[in-house]
Amino acid sequence: MKVNKFEKPSVSVIVPMRNSETTILHTLESLNKQNYPISKIIIVDNMSSDNSIEVVEEYRGRNKKISISLIKHKKNKGVGASYNEGVRTAKSKLLVFMHSDSKLPTVNELSKLVTPMKDEKVVASYSTIILPAQVWETYNFWQKCLFARTVGTKNPGLNGKFDCIKKEIFISLGGFDDFNFGEDIGIGGEDADLHVKLRNEGKVLLSSARVIHLHYLGKIYPLYSWIKNRKLLARTYGRYLRIHSKNLTFGDSVFAIKPTLAIFPLLPGLHLVGFMLLFFYSFLYLKKMFMTKSTLFDSRILLVPFINVFLVYYETFYMIEAFLYSKKEV
Repeated sequence: MKVNKFEKPSVSVIVPMRNSETTILHTLESLNKQNYPISKIIIVDNMSSDNSIEVVEEYRGRNKKISISLIKHKKNKGVGASYNEGVRTAKSKLLVFMHSDSKLPTVNELSKLVTPMKDEKVVASYSTIILPAQVWETYNFWQKCLFARTVGTKNPGLNGKFDCIKKEIFISLGGFDDFNFGEDIGIGGEDADLHVKLRNEGKVLLSSARVIHLHYLGKIYPLYSWIKNRKLLARTYGRYLRIHSKNLTFGDSVFAIKPTLAIFPLLPGLHLVGFMLLFFYSFLYLKKMFMTKSTLFDSRILLVPFINVFLVYYETFYMIEAFLYSKKEV
């Protein structure tokens, strides 16, 4: 009796890029080592001002295994619009979306990611994102603060870091929503928005694939960048809550934590309790920073609790702002 084998349909890998000179080579090399057929790697550059383009072109010149195309934008259109443009040039039936600050830890990750697609009812599969301690230790102080909560953890999610989606389904859904989410309005979340839409089309499964999120491997990362990133995330949460208010799950209740912490100290009779919660939160939220020798004995650690309290109110403001302001009704 013959057993039907799952053919290995080739994939197109789409990688948006902006100022990724410290990581893009890791991305390309890890893709080149995969034991799964890649039709083409499509890189979409969003006006990089560093040497990202030169790094890609140099690698493309000496790499003969995989075809690499490079699309250069004359303005920063953001991640969602870049993915959409890359899809328009892709020929394969399966699309793989990957960030330019990520790399694959083994040669089998792409094969693992595509395996769930054997089921015809599966429209997309996604990976588990990891941030190894040895990578986190290379960051400077403020970047360590930003990623202190994710170091050493496993975070599964369909978020563009390393996902596989059927091209016909992606196109039928209109791709990523680059109107309500985008660089021009400083709001991310196009990945979470697409995930909700995909669940209505078929199965969206977690694969056994892993991807290392390198983030930024340079030496310059100021306090301003940490705060700017938190603003982006806060506005992302606010927009997501507005658009998908009818599709929220119990897990989405996590978005209410910071607004609650911000309000409690202001309520009559709850001032003391509210300030105590803020105090404990300011330490517990980034406990990794207080448990690591290299950061604990850095004089800047004294500022961290105060910055955390500031960020509670800062993020709450921008979450509400993005929730109330709508670029487009859906």
